[in-house]
Amino acid sequence: MTKVKTLLLTRPEVQSRALAKDIDTNFPDTARCIISPLLEIAPAGELPDLTDFQALIFTSVNGVQAYVGLKGPTGLRAFCVGARTAKAARDAGLQAISADGGAEDVVALVQSQLAPNGGAVLHIRGEHVAGEIAMSLRGVGFSVEEAVLYQQVAQGLTEAARAALASGEIDVLPLYSPRTADIMLAEISNNPDWPIGQITAICISENVAKAVHTAGFCGVDIAAGPNGAEMLSAIGRFLR
Repeated sequence: MTKVKTLLLTRPEVQSRALAKDIDTNFPDTARCIISPLLEIAPAGELPDLTDFQALIFTSVNGVQAYVGLKGPTGLRAFCVGARTAKAARDAGLQAISADGGAEDVVALVQSQLAPNGGAVLHIRGEHVAGEIAMSLRGVGFSVEEAVLYQQVAQGLTEAARAALASGEIDVLPLYSPRTADIMLAEISNNPDWPIGQITAICISENVAKAVHTAGFCGVDIAAGPNGAEMLSAIGRFLR
């Protein structure tokens, strides 16, 4: 019988709960999830006048939710980092396409679908971003503006998460951004007695893996691609 493994999910609340549901659906009876978001999403900023933009770019569901909260217009074209973000954008009434990857994939998708002289593109994002989408597109002739519509506010681990880490219950730590990895490393540094040597960190990218490779985890795995589907596959390989 497969041993049930305990995962610590540190994404923002909505994403962590969605991930826990996906794990339970795809890998039933193999995992227990402890949810302890290290980032809280808080609204920030306002939408610019969208009249002259030929398309929007979203790199997270949080951006779509912020857009909806500000009553952004429907019907616009939207280029999204992954399938979940694209679904949220379609549900919001946008013409959404998924790049099924990371920042570089979004840049490539926009280049393949739009002309630089067709109008400016608006990247709707949070205060912290992992990829340089705007800079990359400007480098190939696009006019790109950025609207920061939410903040990712750092917060500490829950008491339940701390207790699980202190007692050695955690087997798997999925990490989806360098910033989350940095916050987690600060927590570990402040608690040197935690037995983290039995934890496997599953990272969405090489950049995230670099941030944690000296932390003392028993293993650091990298998803085959920088997206939610590949992260879920990597988690599933560990759970089987």
